[in-house]
Parts: sequence; structure tokens; C-alpha cells
Amino acid sequence: MISETEFLLLVVDDDPEDFLLVKTAVKRALLPLSVKGLSNGDALMNYLAERTRAPDPLAPTMVILLDLNMPGKDGRSCLRDIKANPSLADIPVIVFSTSESPDDIQKSYALNANSYICKPDDLSKLENIVSTLYRYWFGHSLSPSQEPAP
Repeated sequence: MISETEFLLLVVDDDPEDFLLVKTAVKRALLPLSVKGLSNGDALMNYLAERTRAPDPLAPTMVILLDLNMPGKDGRSCLRDIKANPSLADIPVIVFSTSESPDDIQKSYALNANSYICKPDDLSKLENIVSTLYRYWFGHSLSPSQEPAP
């Protein structure tokens, strides 16, 4: 299994406060995660393109927390592009938005989001969310290239 120090939570959000809250929640929950922030969809797609051009076998296992409403390339467009690209489609993308609109939720799942989470209103709830994400995506899940121990 991949070592814990290689896990990356990639937060894509145009609000720097939301990034800092996620980073603080990860730290308070004592999770062995690296947290990287990108401020818009263009930066996300450039970051992912760079990773696919120079694949690194030691690169971290990644989960993307993706805001829907950003200037420029928004989260919906990023989600569509990620899931349509065979070299990126397996990256878990969690839509992380203030929107509770059933239309936004339905469209996100139609674009193959792995989950949709509404941003919580306090840090302790966010801490619970990042802990749950960590346990689910990094703690117990196996990638297709990993096999369970006999």
C-alpha cells in the first residue's frame, strides 16, 4: 500500500479562506495528508496536464475537492474534462460547494463526480468531513494496481 506521506488532497477553490479552512481541518484532525490549493479551474487543468506529461511513480495518490462556482473555467467544466480524459478519469473528484441546489447536485453526478458535499458552516463539521474522506479514499480503498494481502 502507498505510504501515508504520499497522499494529496487537492483543493480547487477561488476563495482562499475555504482553502485555509480545509488545511486547518486536516491539521486539527491529525491526518497525514498534504494539502495543495489551486485558485481556479485553469490552474487545476494545467497542474493535471503537467502530471500526465511527466508521470512520476512516486507521485501522491490524489483526491480533488472541487468548487463549482469559480471565475474562468468553472468546476463543472473541469469535472467534465477530467472524467472524459482516460489518464485522469480515475482521480476521485469530490464536488465541494456552497450550493445545495438539486440541479447542481444532479448535474455533478451526471458528470461522474465521485461525491457531492456541501461546505459546512463550522470547522468541527469540516474536520469530520476531511477525516471521513481520508478514511474512505486513503485509509481503506485499494487502487486497481493494489492487491489485498493474503
